[in-house]
Amino acid sequence: MRAVLVDDEPLAIQELEYILSKISYVKVVSTFTDAMAALKFIKVEEPDVVFLDIDMPQITGIQLTEQLKKEGALTQIIYATAYDEYALKAFDQSALDYLLKPYDEERIYAAVLKLKHRGPQQVYKAPKSALQRLPIWMGEKMLLINFDEILYCSVENNKAKVYTEKMCYEANDCLVNLEDKLPADRFMRTHRSYIVNLSKIQEISPYFNNTLVLKIEGSKEEIPVSRSYLKAFKSTMNIN
Repeated sequence: MRAVLVDDEPLAIQELEYILSKISYVKVVSTFTDAMAALKFIKVEEPDVVFLDIDMPQITGIQLTEQLKKEGALTQIIYATAYDEYALKAFDQSALDYLLKPYDEERIYAAVLKLKHRGPQQVYKAPKSALQRLPIWMGEKMLLINFDEILYCSVENNKAKVYTEKMCYEANDCLVNLEDKLPADRFMRTHRSYIVNLSKIQEISPYFNNTLVLKIEGSKEEIPVSRSYLKAFKSTMNIN
């Protein structure tokens, strides 16, 4: 297993490299304190895993990972950082694991073993139901919205929005990605422009062309069920 270590603190790299040297099937092929140099190396050499700090100058570990994802890299990412507030974003990016400094050897062994069992192209995602909240980016801040508070999501003027009874949040994301982050047993796509919280549906009424329209609790908006989603919606709601 070929590993690369990226951290702007040389002592942190030395400590992690020492711990990994005890694992027979892990080979540290290179280390970097410069994130931009690391990015160039990873693109060319395609190591199996990168142990990546987050808070670095030039570009952050999160930004480095985003760049690798855009280019279709299969390298797995294990974040290694002193800051736990980045955990949700890390798992949102499908990071394999998230290690906190100071390092715990057993946690590092467990993370490496996870990669060994999963294989280099398999990705770990935090279970949606475990979070019980939808993480969305608004500008440079991440907000966590409880699933129970969400009435529906929509696309308006090419911008995804998340509606609660009290607020409308404009997300820096597309509706497809929001749908992927929501639990399928609680939320459903009813139209190319709408996702609804099934528990918030108050009324279902006939609409033109044998489609339906939904009245949502806490909202005056009427949500259409288009013909493309009608069969699945009726099945979910036990409508004959």
